Amino acid sequence: MRCTLPALTIVLLSACTANLPDIDSTISKSARNADYPALQPLPDLIARSEAGSTIVVQTEILEGRVARLKARARALKGRSIIDGATRLRLLNAVKDRPV
Repeated sequence: MRCTLPALTIVLLSACTANLPDIDSTISKSARNADYPALQPLPDLIARSEAGSTIVVQTEILEGRVARLKARARALKGRSIIDGATRLRLLNAVKDRPV
C-alpha cells in the first residue's frame, strides 16, 4: 500500500504533461533574430506617465460630462414636462374612462 500511492501519483502527474504544445514553432524567425528593445531611462518614463495620460484626460472629460448632466437633472427636478392644457386633457380622459 505504501508503494502504490507514490506510484499512482507519478502516473497521474505524467499523464498531465503528455500533450504539451510546441511553443518554439510559434515564434517567427524574424522575432528570434530581432534586437532587444532599447531601454528607456526611468525618470523619462515617469515624467511621460505624469504628463496627462489619455486615461487621465478621458477621466476628466467624463467627470465634466457627469457634472453637467447632474446639474441638468437638478434643474429639471420638480418641473412638469407637460403643459397645463395637456395635463387637464389627460386628467379628464382618466376620469371619463370606464372601469
